[in-house]
Amino acid sequence: MTSWRSLGHRGDNTEDIINITNRYYESHGVAVITKMPVPIKVIEIEKSIIKKAFFEEKSTVDYYGVVQGLSIVFDAKETEKKSFPLQNIHEHQIEYMQKIKNQGGLAFIIVNFKYYNEFILIPIEIIHYYYQKSLNGGRKSIPYSVLDKRFTIEFKNGILHYLDTLNVYIRYIEKDKFNKYKIVT
Repeated sequence: MTSWRSLGHRGDNTEDIINITNRYYESHGVAVITKMPVPIKVIEIEKSIIKKAFFEEKSTVDYYGVVQGLSIVFDAKETEKKSFPLQNIHEHQIEYMQKIKNQGGLAFIIVNFKYYNEFILIPIEIIHYYYQKSLNGGRKSIPYSVLDKRFTIEFKNGILHYLDTLNVYIRYIEKDKFNKYKIVT
């Protein structure tokens, strides 16, 4: 694996790795994945430097794109903890990913579990399940121990091979293996 450098903004290192990976995927013609720009309104610029700005609206997720005809959206996250704290993902992001799923797209997060030195793909089905349970007094995180090891993403030669893991996600959907994560209301 690699040694992680410390950056001021949480998730930047993971995003750097994903950006390199996405350029690799595009150059090999297997996917077109775009980093979502942050919607900001610039108020004041001085000598080509932004001095004042504000967020015009809430952002959705970090990435969107198409993989072999499939629409995908995902967010990049990092944690030092042994579980993924749900506070690291905003309600509007979960709602957005759920809308994409409802339209037939794939939605997930890629979490860099620094404690375990592993990247894991967490599908919206699992995120939504734990988020809904947290609203009703359940745990406020997704335990690492419940995540299927088949969702571990290989990081090799500077590329995070998440498309291989995306195929595992697709097979889970096809075989309805997320049935246990359905919330009955």
